[in-house]
Amino acid sequence: MTKVFIKVNLFLLVLLISSCAVIPERSAPVRLHDLGPLPSHADRAPAPWASVRVTAPEWLKDDRIRYRLAYADPTRVGVYTLDRWVAPPPELVALRFNLSGDGGPFQIRIELQAFEQIFERPDFAKGVIRFRASVYDLGSRKRLAERTFELDKVSPSPDAAGAVVSLANLADEAIEEVRGWISRTDLMRETSPQGTR
Repeated sequence: MTKVFIKVNLFLLVLLISSCAVIPERSAPVRLHDLGPLPSHADRAPAPWASVRVTAPEWLKDDRIRYRLAYADPTRVGVYTLDRWVAPPPELVALRFNLSGDGGPFQIRIELQAFEQIFERPDFAKGVIRFRASVYDLGSRKRLAERTFELDKVSPSPDAAGAVVSLANLADEAIEEVRGWISRTDLMRETSPQGTR
């Protein structure tokens, strides 16, 4: 009877260990990020556009946060597994630009070419945004100017959180760069009367 009892206990123990081995571990929840609150109106100059449309290549049209190890494997693009954007970068950038517009006489079209974090060494990374901006007269739809921008900002930490902070700051910096460029090129003189509001 004792031997039977021992065998039963051993069988139950093996069964318990086996069942524990096949139970999958609960994965950590994914953290979702946007670009944060807009800077206050007091901190920025008027942005003279009525609407902004952002396009991007297919590989940028998802919610993954990308990074690149430039010091080790510069052609491979990695993604953070536990952190994602709440929407694809083109949508986030378009929303940022449109919320910053003050109803001016221009329509802006942006071709987003890069929106990623680049590691120059394991303990140092920076966010990078590259895009081509085209300015159109809102009334005539005539293209008035076009320029490519590439901006970078050091990430406060070499990880996903640092990527989010640097890229969010770059989105706001991109707005200021485009606004300043329009102001310096004096495009207001080239707009049609129908383009003003």
